[in-house]
Amino acid sequence: MAKIQTSFQLDEGTADAIEKLKGVFGVTSNTAVIRKAIALSRVAARAADGADNTVTIVDREGERFKIPLNG
Repeated sequence: MAKIQTSFQLDEGTADAIEKLKGVFGVTSNTAVIRKAIALSRVAARAADGADNTVTIVDREGERFKIPLNG
């Protein structure tokens, strides 16, 4: 796999979210967080409801969250 060097400018909220996700995903680098987030997004895209292009997540308390993948 060829590696491509790139850079991003992040707002403070996104940078903070990446830092928190390092712990959630059990990784230490921003790159690893982005890889995991993309992998999770690909799974969500495959599982999306074709009618409205959404994914429904159920949290530990049973509350349902409908997440639109477009827009």
